[in-house]
Amino acid sequence: MTSTAPPHFPPTVQYLTTPSPSPLVSPAQKLAFCSPCPPSSLPNPLPRVSIRKIDDPRHPAHGQSGLFNASNKPIPRGTWIRDYLGFVHTEAEADPLSDYDLSLERMVVKEVDPETGKLVPRVQVIGCDATKMGNEARFVNDYRGVPGFQRPNAVFETREWEIPGTGGKKGVRMAVWAGPHGVEKGAEICVSYGRGFWEKRREEAVKAGVSHAKANAHGASAGGKVGKAAVGRQRRARRTQPKSPLG
Repeated sequence: MTSTAPPHFPPTVQYLTTPSPSPLVSPAQKLAFCSPCPPSSLPNPLPRVSIRKIDDPRHPAHGQSGLFNASNKPIPRGTWIRDYLGFVHTEAEADPLSDYDLSLERMVVKEVDPETGKLVPRVQVIGCDATKMGNEARFVNDYRGVPGFQRPNAVFETREWEIPGTGGKKGVRMAVWAGPHGVEKGAEICVSYGRGFWEKRREEAVKAGVSHAKANAHGASAGGKVGKAAVGRQRRARRTQPKSPLG
């Protein structure tokens, strides 16, 4: 993958080819979620995509940007399109206002209860935030309200590969994949953020005195997403492997 930002990538956002880890993530988490992936371990050649400004006034992200199939043919179903890259962080570091933060992993860990001194289970969330750094995948919008869309044409799912020299340990990326019907030539690549995201958005909009329609249309950050569920909301995209890569 090229280390040069593609056309129309915002200059205020750092372009990544590998996730950037927080100092607070553990060595095992850094290894699993931030290790470089060898080209030989990529699922398929990179499909051509482009970042484009959305000019259709009917689009919920009108005036912002989206990610489009730029090849001269459809992207077949199940094709890996791009990894979702960003700042990999702990739950404590999650920005509740971010529109670019999604959950990579939810793991049950045991911590000492300060009152009883006993080990108790707790769910620990590791997130990936593309607000300030990321790649093309940060421009993938939700399909709801997009003209011509009755369903998403892409999905969020993880992929795994064996990290060289680690004795079989797995690297993990959240990624954008072509959906069951593929992505048509020239089409915008859209996923579903899930109903939970929009319900939360509407709750926030009501508190702020914004109408439901505006709640769906607003929320675009630098570069132009309609929004992505934050780690603090505990949304998690589908995984292809149910087992934690951290063991």
